[in-house]
Amino acid sequence: MIRAAIVGLGWWGQNHVLATKDSSKLQFVRAVDIAPDRVAPFCDEQGLFLTDSFDDVLADPEIDAVVLVTPHSQHVDQIVAASAAGKHVLTEKPFSLHKAEGLRGIEAARAAGITLGIGHNYRYGAAVQEIKRMIDAGELGEIHHIEANLSHQGQIGIEGWRRSAEEAPTGGIVHFGAHMIDILCWYAGPMKRVFGQTTDHIMKADCGSVLISFDSGITGYLGDLMTTPATFHLQVMGSDGWARAQGWMDTNEVTKCFGAVRVEDGGGEVETVTLPKVDVLEQLRANDENFAAACMGEEPYLFTPEEMAHTAAVHEAIAKSAASGQPIEV
Repeated sequence: MIRAAIVGLGWWGQNHVLATKDSSKLQFVRAVDIAPDRVAPFCDEQGLFLTDSFDDVLADPEIDAVVLVTPHSQHVDQIVAASAAGKHVLTEKPFSLHKAEGLRGIEAARAAGITLGIGHNYRYGAAVQEIKRMIDAGELGEIHHIEANLSHQGQIGIEGWRRSAEEAPTGGIVHFGAHMIDILCWYAGPMKRVFGQTTDHIMKADCGSVLISFDSGITGYLGDLMTTPATFHLQVMGSDGWARAQGWMDTNEVTKCFGAVRVEDGGGEVETVTLPKVDVLEQLRANDENFAAACMGEEPYLFTPEEMAHTAAVHEAIAKSAASGQPIEV
């Protein structure tokens, strides 16, 4: 059992606690928040010892790991401090927006010999995992192109780091789009070049899109809007067929198409497969428990440090591209 501290008890930090409350692998026993009075009732209800000091948690020998649900600009310094204290670290996304900073965090964790985790829980979704299985099994043939869009209106009228030009220079691509960057790289490998753009409608940088070239030769597209109702679309296209998931990130349906070389044959046979549903809290629990098991040496973690560092490089390149109007090498 990994005894953990949750650092940051906003709505998503509280979800980490709720998702794992009866877990046999990870137990939250301490909490850190800069506004302890605000979260004290929740901590009392969940049996968490509350403090406003991150250093206090790092000095506690009973704590094995920290889960960081803090603004990304704080992540690397917190990873370095936790690594020096011998604590395993799972940090929420985005890992960082800068390649050099991402590498600094990775190296600190590696030098300390601790397990480093990342909060990309959507990898554990039923449809996302099924499409990954199809790619790895060769069912779609040679992959040529991938498209993804994850959009919502949840930030309209809300202040916070997600609305800050410094914390989120490419708007929604930094927060929700970060999940899609992770999935795209999981499917197609590292990105080589990006061409990003953002536009302003209701808020600064509230619509963003990216054209992508991968090292593998695959091309891709990523879109994220903060001005439209919640929607999710993910499609992988290969030489033998395509697979698509849509709706929201807990979708358990995958539509796929195979065959039909000629256009006049109607584009192939389309079918939809329904899988056991894995809702967002179950995905969150799966990631937290996979991380805890990796900390205990019981199973491999689904993410590698190199993947985490690469996402930081991708975010930096997208921001530079959107600012310059030019494609940027990752």
